[in-house]
Amino acid sequence: MRTREQSTFACESSRPAVRRSHALMLGALAASVSAVGHAQTSTVPDVRFNDDFLMKPRGRNIDISRFERGNPIPAGDYPVDIYVNGNWNGKGLMRFIAQEGKDSAVPCFDKALLQRLGLNFDVLSDAARAEIQRAGAGECVDLAVISESASYQFDLSDLRFDVSLPQAIVLRAPRGYVSPELWDEGVPSATLGYNASTFHYSGHGNSGTQSFIALNAGVNIGSWHFRQQSSLQQATGRGTSYQDIATYLQHDIPSLKSQLILGDSYTDGAVFDSIGVRGVQLVTDDRMLPDSLRGYAPVIRGIATSNARVTVTQNGNRLYETVVAPGAFEINDLYATGYGGNLLVTVTEADGSQHSYTVPYASVTQLLRPGATRYNLIGGVIRDAQIDHHNALVQGTIQRGISNAVTGYAGTILADGYIAGLVGAAFNTPFGALSADVTEAQASVPHSHQGTTGQSFRIGYSKFMPQTDTNLAVAAYRYSSSGFWTLRDAMLGRDSSLSGQDPARVDRQRNQIQVTLNQSLGERGGNLYVVGSTADYWNRHGTMTQFQLGYNNTVRLFEMPVSYNLSMGRQSNGVYGQTSNQVYASVSVPLGKSPRAPQLTTSVVHDSSSGWSEQAMLTGSAGVDSQFSYGVFGSHMPGSTMGGGNAQYRSPYATFSGSASGGSGYAQASAGIQGAIVAHPGGVTLANYLGDTIAVVEAKGAEGARITNGSGVRIDSRGYAVVPYLAPYSLNTVDIDPKGIPLDVEFKATSQQVAPRANSVVMVRFPTVIGRSAVISTKLPNGASLPFGATVTDEKGNAVGAIGQNSQLFVSGIADEGTLVAKWGSEADQTCEIAYRLPPKSEDRGAYAHATGVCGDVGIASNGASKQAAASKPVAVESKRVAAMDGAQSAGHAPSASVVPSAQEAARHTMPAAPVEPVAAATAIRPVALLPTFPTLAPAANAPLRVSTEIVKRTSVWDDWQPKPAISTGESQPPVDATPVVSTSYVAPAIEEAVAANVATTDQTDGAGRLLQLMSAAPVTTKARVSTLSMVSMESGAGQ
Repeated sequence: MRTREQSTFACESSRPAVRRSHALMLGALAASVSAVGHAQTSTVPDVRFNDDFLMKPRGRNIDISRFERGNPIPAGDYPVDIYVNGNWNGKGLMRFIAQEGKDSAVPCFDKALLQRLGLNFDVLSDAARAEIQRAGAGECVDLAVISESASYQFDLSDLRFDVSLPQAIVLRAPRGYVSPELWDEGVPSATLGYNASTFHYSGHGNSGTQSFIALNAGVNIGSWHFRQQSSLQQATGRGTSYQDIATYLQHDIPSLKSQLILGDSYTDGAVFDSIGVRGVQLVTDDRMLPDSLRGYAPVIRGIATSNARVTVTQNGNRLYETVVAPGAFEINDLYATGYGGNLLVTVTEADGSQHSYTVPYASVTQLLRPGATRYNLIGGVIRDAQIDHHNALVQGTIQRGISNAVTGYAGTILADGYIAGLVGAAFNTPFGALSADVTEAQASVPHSHQGTTGQSFRIGYSKFMPQTDTNLAVAAYRYSSSGFWTLRDAMLGRDSSLSGQDPARVDRQRNQIQVTLNQSLGERGGNLYVVGSTADYWNRHGTMTQFQLGYNNTVRLFEMPVSYNLSMGRQSNGVYGQTSNQVYASVSVPLGKSPRAPQLTTSVVHDSSSGWSEQAMLTGSAGVDSQFSYGVFGSHMPGSTMGGGNAQYRSPYATFSGSASGGSGYAQASAGIQGAIVAHPGGVTLANYLGDTIAVVEAKGAEGARITNGSGVRIDSRGYAVVPYLAPYSLNTVDIDPKGIPLDVEFKATSQQVAPRANSVVMVRFPTVIGRSAVISTKLPNGASLPFGATVTDEKGNAVGAIGQNSQLFVSGIADEGTLVAKWGSEADQTCEIAYRLPPKSEDRGAYAHATGVCGDVGIASNGASKQAAASKPVAVESKRVAAMDGAQSAGHAPSASVVPSAQEAARHTMPAAPVEPVAAATAIRPVALLPTFPTLAPAANAPLRVSTEIVKRTSVWDDWQPKPAISTGESQPPVDATPVVSTSYVAPAIEEAVAANVATTDQTDGAGRLLQLMSAAPVTTKARVSTLSMVSMESGAGQ
């Protein structure tokens, strides 16, 4: 089994972009030991850190055992995001167990986890199956037994667990597949969407006001979803009216890939005409299928003679590519691509030879993939606003994909006084997609003088012609005999008859033709379209016709897109002898090159009944999220001139709109508001609109953070926001942009994934750390500095930082006042407490707070009396802006004591650990820029510094390094027990390249610790990578 170790820096670069990293690298040591997690490895020898390289006061030991071997993972259960071959597999608890002889715990792969990873147990080796069979519930299985090529990687900081498995042992899933186990049913919730408007008009001796409000209420409990849609309307002189639009209870059934609906709903209209019903409906939901299995696309089959690459293209566009094993292959997860176009399949064998063939692909709505099934079962009463009598209804339809070429479908209707049956088929042919069906119906319509038994024949056709780029999207023809009644016509006829009216007043269609044609005229030629329909009736004279011919295009003038449209249309109502012809032309020009530049649109219309009219309109938007939009217009028509404007503001909590206009003798004004209220376990949150499936984002303290999934959606003052639309049964990524949040808030992650069930309200929680960030300078009571690298914890025992150079501490997420504990060993005298009090936030001025204090004996601030004593200590508290590191250096001076480098600056000068390795060629090393990384890196100001380092021995074992330092700061130095590379009263940056060279000397006389360049006196013949904690940028070259 291979495992991979993840370095600190690789991990940091792959993590989500958090507002800022407060994990300041307090020194090279802290950087080297902050790796987020790793898998155990036997291929790379362990490298241990030798604390002789730390500058420890004489006689003082520092316990760095926790840093000796990388980043060991403690045993325990970790809530992680699991990824298999890079694909998210959901969240779960990963158990890590201690292993004898190992510093780090290893993951436990039990049966449940192996099943979740999608292993194909049938293709595993006999040894692997025996090992899995042997393991009891909860027992671990050696991943190496499953496959020697399997590996894992654990990122402890992001709690991400990646497993890499050979494709040969993983069950093949269609593209876009999301396991039903990951579907989130959401939380108990209540929602209310509203859209209210009022309209006032006056003129020509009349005035009045109309008001309207539409409500969409919902309650979710578990997997049951209650919905109620209604509206309320009020108009001057007509009173108030209420309409119950729909009330229903919905529950999905994943095992059937279906939805169960109790209450008001509509039939799907795929086979019979759609009609409203109040009752029970069970209908398949294609949204539960993977993206690649929704809609119609043919299954591609072929034969490869070697490990071959199969490419599928359509009209020159590559749709799919995969590698198949020798033998027969099948591709059944092509994404649907509209109405089609033949597919070109190219098989490229291992020797480079190719062969190609064509698979016909055209689509009509009835076509399904081979093996796919859709059904719709419904029972109840017909619900139609124009039908007074409630007629019982039972209806069932089914569609089945038989092959690439044929889909069969059928249906039946049983209702009061009505029975019908339908059979049909859809065909995918090289000449296009074709569907044909016939319906036989018998109706009982009292007092009808017409036949009540008849047939209806329907034909549909669709074809895309790539040679001419012509898309005949819909061409449908329907003929009904004189005795044929549709279900709705029969119910209207029965209702009229029972009300004493003649059922012949119901219009019954005889012929109907519909055509939609789109023709592209090339990249710059624009697009031409034709839409038309015609119908006639058995009991009416004349024909109803609608026709429209149009052309649109966009050209670039002065590097700006200019769009224009031309159209002509005709509407003819032969039944009532009414005909209208219309010609329309418009041009739209941006008033600037900015994407948000206002748009000026001018148009002219000629109508055969009203003459010519002209209009000019200016529209635009403003704001970071384009939350402000506006429009002003002026128009002229025969006998009338008018003008007006409108505006809209989309806030995170509601959308407000208004308009006003006036003309010859009249005026109008309107106002509206649209929004939603969501009640969830965290409280009540407002939103500007809602879809069917939504998410409530929780990010405590992150007011102002923007949700990138919803335009204008931001975290409110309580830490919540509503994502107004999610795709059900699919993976949705919810991202949060922390820009603009308070400085004392950090995100642990800025991206989450969720797969909600339809109509659910899911909670997406972004953990935050709330607290102040500060730089604290602390000393021991005797004035000495705390040991570099000492761990610092808060009052709850959470690690908040480590002591850096000159006894400085950077901490984040702390309270305004409290106690911190510093610890550098296991002895009683190797710990102390820091009582601190930060200045008011108003004094931070956007920077970190700064405080100084004494680290006293443990227990001083642990109780009431001692806290008072601690408070009486001289603790200097000050608020300072932390100056930029580079700014101080650019002036040629060392940074002051309040300067702390950024995490990026520290990382740039920090080298990852590496094993000792020889270099064959002679190389001279020239350390050209030894940058002071922390504020008090050097001795006192104006103290001359002489650094002498001589390497006398190099071996492949770290502990055998024996450098002999000779350091002078102008004062006598006590002997040092250990022999570090550089030794003085401050912690010098360790050098990545240990140089076997003559004495290198530098003087420091420019105050407060600016180290000059170190120049090697002669080339060296050997260099070794010593896995040190480097903050020095190096350059090397032979003979330099």
